[in-house]
Amino acid sequence: MPGIGVVNNPHSRKNKKNPDWMQSLGHIVGSQGTSVATQKIQDLDEMMLLFKRQDIDILAINGGDGSNSHALTAMVKAYGEKPLPRIALLRGGTMNIAANSCKIKGTPAGLMMNLVQKFRNGTPFETVWRDTLEVEGRYGFVFGNGFIHGFLEAVYADDKKTVWTTTKVFGRVFGSALTGSQFAKQLFSRIHARVWADEKPLPYTTFAALAASTVEQIGMNFKPFFRSQERPHSFHLLGAICSPIRFASALPRLYTARKVSEKKLIELVASKVRIVSDQPVVYTLDGENFTSKTGNSLNLQTGPRLEIVVR
Repeated sequence: MPGIGVVNNPHSRKNKKNPDWMQSLGHIVGSQGTSVATQKIQDLDEMMLLFKRQDIDILAINGGDGSNSHALTAMVKAYGEKPLPRIALLRGGTMNIAANSCKIKGTPAGLMMNLVQKFRNGTPFETVWRDTLEVEGRYGFVFGNGFIHGFLEAVYADDKKTVWTTTKVFGRVFGSALTGSQFAKQLFSRIHARVWADEKPLPYTTFAALAASTVEQIGMNFKPFFRSQERPHSFHLLGAICSPIRFASALPRLYTARKVSEKKLIELVASKVRIVSDQPVVYTLDGENFTSKTGNSLNLQTGPRLEIVVR
């Protein structure tokens, strides 16, 4: 019986605050699998090759959104053409955007206890399917640049990185957009780029932000990607084309997963997107910040479709 492979990120905020959690997960999984901790990102490659050899049934990730992305990237690389295991997101981070979007609730220990008990007893799991986003060989769920990148950069600049931090930054963004402050001017600086979605050019070349996601949320129960589950092997693409103050007026509709005027936001469902800018493309993928390896261009496409354990 192959069992469960558990990856722990000891550097996530919750795991730093509660270092005994990782040891507890090891005790809980017991003979039903293997629990390992990473000291650096490169450790993931070796761990995933081990899990591949063990032919695990479930990969459980104890970390935040960035940890999920790094683990999934290493898994896809290691497994190659081999079918991927089911995924359990243990909510070991602060934001847990992907887990929240999948309606996964509980603590890492509680989720692991449920996982082990059902696995041992042969009880069926409740699961959902979610596509991944592939960006430059990295795999995750939420991509953004422009003010999306700036917003998350402001959130992650705070050492505490709590939900309260996100709320404060969100309030600052909203207020700055209404008053036209210097913060808003920096955050909403324009992106000049040509964009193709499924090889069709978008009718705009100037954006305040571009974002794409295969999950509905972006944090705080904010659901701008309400079309992300419209069809398999695709993602919801958003392009903000209006001024900061007009975008601020659209936030209530985005929060409640409603369509926004096309004069403010262009949105569509696609499987591939190409961005060619007049400057290096900086972006965030699941809370991790990057600059395009190819300079002024970037390709997004759907990656493997994952079966994620909810409960």
